[in-house]
Amino acid sequence: MANDPTKLNGATNTFQSIPKGWAKKDAVDDSEDRYTPLPTQVISNEEFVPMPQSQDQKKVESRILELADQNAKSQGMSRRDYLRTSAGMAVAFMAMNEVFGDYFNVDRAEAAEHTATQELWPKSEFIFDVQLHHVKRGAPGPLGFRRLAAMMKLNEDLVDVTPKAGDLELENFTKEVFFDSDTVMGIITGADIAGNDDINILPTRDIMFTRDTLNEVAGSRRMLGHGLASPNLPNGLDMIDQQAEEFKPDAWKCYTGIPVMPWNLDDEKVAYPFYEKALKHGINIVNVHKGLPLPGTAEQYTRPGDVRQAALDWPDINFVIYHSGFKNLSNELPPGDSGMADSDYLEWTTDILEHRKETEMPNVYMELGSVFGHTAITHPQICSHLMGQLIREFGADHVIWGTDCIWWGSPQWQIEAMRRFQIPEAMQERWGYAPISDEDKRNIFGLNAAKLYDIDVNASLTQFPSDTLARLKADYQQEGAVPSNTQYGWIDQSATPV
Repeated sequence: MANDPTKLNGATNTFQSIPKGWAKKDAVDDSEDRYTPLPTQVISNEEFVPMPQSQDQKKVESRILELADQNAKSQGMSRRDYLRTSAGMAVAFMAMNEVFGDYFNVDRAEAAEHTATQELWPKSEFIFDVQLHHVKRGAPGPLGFRRLAAMMKLNEDLVDVTPKAGDLELENFTKEVFFDSDTVMGIITGADIAGNDDINILPTRDIMFTRDTLNEVAGSRRMLGHGLASPNLPNGLDMIDQQAEEFKPDAWKCYTGIPVMPWNLDDEKVAYPFYEKALKHGINIVNVHKGLPLPGTAEQYTRPGDVRQAALDWPDINFVIYHSGFKNLSNELPPGDSGMADSDYLEWTTDILEHRKETEMPNVYMELGSVFGHTAITHPQICSHLMGQLIREFGADHVIWGTDCIWWGSPQWQIEAMRRFQIPEAMQERWGYAPISDEDKRNIFGLNAAKLYDIDVNASLTQFPSDTLARLKADYQQEGAVPSNTQYGWIDQSATPV
């Protein structure tokens, strides 16, 4: 690494210090007994600085607990038990609508009758989550950023704080994703940190262990796995060959903005030999982290301005833009629903959408990991712009479902949010957005990814209900499902902004 950690390859980097006041979300829930079906403030896996809880989010949290207390008492339940039910999920969205406006479809009958939710939301979608994470056994935590915090002297207070044993590992991951959510298929992914498996939270070998173990247990193909590609490293192309031959990854995942030797997708010397190798090995999907600039990232390598030329030059490669290139997931976003005022500009995401207007780019797909969940619970107005623009410019057939879980806990709350979410009619009329149809949501939830990864949906839906994973889930639910209603990332416990 260069002597000056803020200047790598001549580029100026933004080292965001991890602020005082960060706390593990599940630890806060434990201490304050504030388990809610959806998070009421932004959760970070340490890839970005989370914003403190806004006044609006505080109101939502308070109202969720108030409604839960009222309904739990009338049904002879504890508040925590009530919030674990479908009725508890419904009151969470009722509270969201009371504070932000009518963005989520919810019927008040759902708060009193669990069967009402089943009738209104039959859960018929094929939900294929392309961005799932856990850590290798004994890992110090997401991306090892506590080690980075010490090395760069950012915030040494976090160095000795570790997750509870097992929270972020495979067993709890399986429970949160496959037992406590409607997800039926997923992709386990990771991040290559300088090609060093000692630092990587889930190296390719472990990714493939998860893929193969879950598929063996299930007796069907429930999981896919990414190979981690770093063509910028001196031995990067050799490592790509090795992974392709040993593990047969289903696609590649790469980070162009990793601080050590960042690169661009349209770099003819670095990226194009990688694409040649990918096609040689029969892998035509390249997933790339764009947006959400990591601490230490040279922002010009994380913004999605390099996508268009790469897509034009390599029409046989499908580029999946993780996080939809969305830049802001920090306290740069203002609190409250009125934050965007008269603007529809989403930094970096709107830029690539403008490129889409100029160039068709049929081989580019936009993925929703973290950005849908974040904006839905913080700024439903911004979420409306995000979804409206993605569907308008790329089409609902080019938007891919991903949740960035397990950092955000079980993906179920995000699934429920997408099912219920709708762009208000006033915004549709003003900005030229179409309503998000049920067909759009089915495509986004999984049909798009299934087509991309050549998954036979009908065959899967025939096989999954009788496989071992489905039977284990049925046993778990019959014995009394116990959703955690928490998340495993970090929150900013600073004073609530006014």
